[in-house]
Amino acid sequence: MSTAFIDIPALVAGSGGDWPPIAAAIDALYADIDARTARNTAGLELPCRSGCDACCHESVFLTPAEFLYAWDWVQRNLDTDVRDGIVAAGLALYREHRDVIEAFEAPPPAGARDHFALARTLCFRCPFLGAAGECRVHPARELYARLFGVSFNDEGGVYGCEQVGAHLGGKTVTLVSATRAAARLSQLPLTGKRQVYPFYFGALFGSG
Repeated sequence: MSTAFIDIPALVAGSGGDWPPIAAAIDALYADIDARTARNTAGLELPCRSGCDACCHESVFLTPAEFLYAWDWVQRNLDTDVRDGIVAAGLALYREHRDVIEAFEAPPPAGARDHFALARTLCFRCPFLGAAGECRVHPARELYARLFGVSFNDEGGVYGCEQVGAHLGGKTVTLVSATRAAARLSQLPLTGKRQVYPFYFGALFGSG
């Protein structure tokens, strides 16, 4: 068996959790967000499309539950050699950016509410991106990826890239709130922290 395989139910059970109901709850949340987003953006002709990876070179944060959900999908749907390649890419990113990634584990600097300033210094190509820029985990992608370009941020602006912002500029639109969606996720187990993808590869597969 590939070293890139995780017995997720056993791993979660080891910390006192039960994976199937957690995964089912994430399924339901994602389905609801996707359905609401589809209704809200119908006819807007957003620039987001398959092969566009403009939003996949940033330090996107996700919870442990989201990573395990994504990796569970990967294990059931992608070939072993593809999984091994994704792990190798994730570990390489972890080693390259280890100091910054581990700094996220410490409390924010004095006077800062979060690690936003530090996060802005960390950019990398998502290890789940394929050679043509396709998301190889798209059906199981994390919440913030689902919300990017189709939701409002805390200031009432579009949570998304400049292309989407320019496309929607001057339009009156109805979008979900990214903050409220994230709050719904935080009600589930294994969502008490957020980290970048390379952190989880390092933690689960070893940094070498």
